Amino acid sequence: MKAIEGYLPLLESTIKDLDVADEVLGGPMAYALAGGKRLRPGLVLLSADVCGGDWRQLGRAAAAVECVHAYSLIHDDLPAMDDDDLRHGKPTLHRAFDEATAILTGDGLLTLAFALLAEPLAAVPPELQLAAVREVAVGAGFGFGMVGGQALDLSGAKDAAGWLRVAAAKTGYPLGAAAAVGAFLAARADLAQALRSYGRELGIAFQIKDDLLDVQGSEADMGKRLNKDAGKRRPNIAAIAGVAAAEAALRDHSAQAVAALANSDLNREPLERLVVELVARTH
Repeated sequence: MKAIEGYLPLLESTIKDLDVADEVLGGPMAYALAGGKRLRPGLVLLSADVCGGDWRQLGRAAAAVECVHAYSLIHDDLPAMDDDDLRHGKPTLHRAFDEATAILTGDGLLTLAFALLAEPLAAVPPELQLAAVREVAVGAGFGFGMVGGQALDLSGAKDAAGWLRVAAAKTGYPLGAAAAVGAFLAARADLAQALRSYGRELGIAFQIKDDLLDVQGSEADMGKRLNKDAGKRRPNIAAIAGVAAAEAALRDHSAQAVAALANSDLNREPLERLVVELVARTH
């Protein structure tokens, strides 16, 4: 996505330089961190930038958010969860290695994330860095966070309201956390709520678009199996409510993401452009 591509060289070089030289898990961790849209870490850096912060100093914090995301995908793909064979156009980690290695690699990435987030940042007050750490933990956690959303997903939400709860927890809250982290690490805690709300609505819109692509997209573009929701009897908003209703919901949550920024002094244009690009994406 063009709205975040300017931040990606820093992120990619940071990920490349991470110390994952463990003789057993180093290879699998590097495998898991290769590829993907980089939306969550990109949003950390974009948010810091529009808040007036020095995003170039935040590569490792953004990489931490990507580590959390990569761990979640590894565990979601396991046979006990979504049982997927393909991710980012290549075999899922438990297929490329084995299930035990996949579980431990996910554990390693999650703990690495919090080690990175806890590294002192000279320009950031300690209380705001602590707020950023807590933001990531809550957004990725149980209850109304990513882990809680996956638990709801596995319980089999059957209607649009159930789908929305899953999407908000599993995708909305982690993206809201990524956006708020950018505000905290730019020392603009006053903007964290606006960015958190923006990110949550962006996340719901992102998940709606994913569901639409699951029934309308191409496997070559997506880099993963399509129509998997139907095959596993998992909720898909396009299947539950119909494509037209899903497209209307996509427009609504995209508009809500933009509206969340209305009363802030942010440079809103890059954030609004990201919403437009998300709606238009084909993978």
